[in-house]
Amino acid sequence: MASKRKRLAQRRKIVGHTQESLAHKLEVDRTTVVRWERGETEPQPWFRQRLAAALDVSLTELEDLISDAVHAVPDKIPPVASGVTVEIDEGGATLDRRRFTVNTALAALGIAAPLPDWLTSPDVPARIGSDHLRMITAIIDRFEQGDAAIGGDLFCDMAITVHAQICSWLRHSAYSRTVGDGLQNAVGDLEAWIGWLALDAERRDVSRRYLHEAILRARVRDDPRLEVRAMASLALLLVREPDPHESRQCAEAAHRIAASWATPRLATLLHLRTARACAAAGDVSGFSSALARARTEMDRGSSEEDPSYIRFVTPLELTGIEGLSHLALGRPDRAVSAFRRIVDTPDPTYRRNHGYYTLKLADAYHRRGDISGASETALAALPLTDGLRSRRVTEIFRTLRTELGAHVSRVSRAAEFTAAYDRAVRS
Repeated sequence: MASKRKRLAQRRKIVGHTQESLAHKLEVDRTTVVRWERGETEPQPWFRQRLAAALDVSLTELEDLISDAVHAVPDKIPPVASGVTVEIDEGGATLDRRRFTVNTALAALGIAAPLPDWLTSPDVPARIGSDHLRMITAIIDRFEQGDAAIGGDLFCDMAITVHAQICSWLRHSAYSRTVGDGLQNAVGDLEAWIGWLALDAERRDVSRRYLHEAILRARVRDDPRLEVRAMASLALLLVREPDPHESRQCAEAAHRIAASWATPRLATLLHLRTARACAAAGDVSGFSSALARARTEMDRGSSEEDPSYIRFVTPLELTGIEGLSHLALGRPDRAVSAFRRIVDTPDPTYRRNHGYYTLKLADAYHRRGDISGASETALAALPLTDGLRSRRVTEIFRTLRTELGAHVSRVSRAAEFTAAYDRAVRS
């Protein structure tokens, strides 16, 4: 059983911080502070100097505050065979933070059985072997399939649970050097995946935190491929920030790191990240140049060296990024043309993306002033998005409902869409 770090929590309160304000100061998710105080995880070494400063204590005093639970393991890993409620205790109040049913997610991928007991048990195995690594690799592959099929919402918490368990193994289990390297690689992969899954679930703080952890892990382990992967996702996260120049900087830094070894498809992805960042910043010339480079790399074809996480980088995805960039540049006519090509020739593997780009087509019609076309497209998107678990998609739908709802009195298609949307939401 993990023992709570009561003295750590007391010190936080003495200096006037809530868990939320301390998390904000340290640029981590609130749940990170929660887990520190509950004795479930330890502040990583590179965080301790900042944490000590925030609590106005020395490093030695900080070590004393956390020493009573330094060897603790999570007192409960949520069982993935059933619905789970993750509860956070804050000053006696219990918050129902996140509820998800993992069996539903597994069934969506055609997996009949739950994850193995040894992966979700609160008991830490005495020794980790190659069989554990093989199962973890298979599970990470499932996250990719699940994200493509239905979105990141259901899989984000599952990935976080698996990540926490593997981190616990690294601290407390015995393993060979080869297995240890494999576990470290798996943790890095999971951090990158959680960064993406959380972005799709619109849990932006969680996404940022895990992507930063992946980048730091990559630098400590001298793993440029992981760093480039995480920075590509971070560029996408930052493109919606008030200052999209940081997005471009991330994409261009990833280019520099990968210059000598990137495959054409990976180079395509990085050029697309640059193109979208330029568009968000209103840089038409930069957008056009980056998009042209992306097309050139795409024409070079795929490679056996392509990492699995870039399988979604297809000509259709390039067209989608082109459409999103035209929207950002205030060119809805060109965006309609791009999105139309995707909607008319969908890739069944990426069902979430098909729904997403169909809704962006409706958005482009709306921005063009074609309320009837926007309403008709949004109406057609309803069955396409049924069963998806992507907050990004949900938010676009909700925005369209608000915008098109303003026209129901004069556009019959708008009235038809809003009525159908409201019925779907109630059901």
